[in-house]
Amino acid sequence: MAATADLGPVLAVSPHLDDAVLSAGAAISALTRAGRRVVVCTVFAGDPVPPLSPKAVSFHAKCGLGDDAAPARRAEDAAAVAALGAEHRHLDFADAIYRRLGDDWLVTVSGAHFDPNLPAEPDVAAAVGAALTDVLDELRPAEVWTCAGIGGHVDHRMTRAVVEQVRGDVELVLWEDLPYAIGTPGVAFGRVRADAGDERDRERKLAAIAHYRSQMGMLFPDSSWRDGFTTHAKVRVDDHGAPELLWHTAD
Repeated sequence: MAATADLGPVLAVSPHLDDAVLSAGAAISALTRAGRRVVVCTVFAGDPVPPLSPKAVSFHAKCGLGDDAAPARRAEDAAAVAALGAEHRHLDFADAIYRRLGDDWLVTVSGAHFDPNLPAEPDVAAAVGAALTDVLDELRPAEVWTCAGIGGHVDHRMTRAVVEQVRGDVELVLWEDLPYAIGTPGVAFGRVRADAGDERDRERKLAAIAHYRSQMGMLFPDSSWRDGFTTHAKVRVDDHGAPELLWHTAD
């Protein structure tokens, strides 16, 4: 794999404080072990403005988080990204569960953030686009990676749409959103990357995921997250030749 510093950095644009590591951690590890600079930039990593919505309060309780939820999650992410040998950037946009839509909350009922008919948020998208443009101008990456939007989370859909809009002529790589795709058939919509890591990188990814204590307890209440990611990687190796499914949007 010819991943060396002179190829330019890879910018991985993550919707939330865990998505890039959960979905593409092994591939990120493979690049950094080969000497490539990788910057994981999380979009919706900002502090909420109180008061919190009932759904946000419930989410914090499930994660075992208190009033310092956002700083605690940023600390988890910084440790996880560093464990992969990458750098982190945290933008200050609020997660969907914290955002308002007029006089009401954007997310008012369980699962609402997966509703494809949620009203558009053009002001948020424009602000995210401006912030990511600044990051792109600073880093001048050789590649931009982001989520495919599998699962339909509103923040994932917005992140992909904005990245596609602002990346210019920089090569775009999409990743299969995990954990949403665990247990589903893998479908790639382009040329699959063959350099998505090996057993060393899979172990490094698991060590990184362990830093997300609040999220793993919420996503996998039965503590099965390690088995879930390990089994998924084996299935993807059998089906696609790589432990994670990432693909180029064009050759």
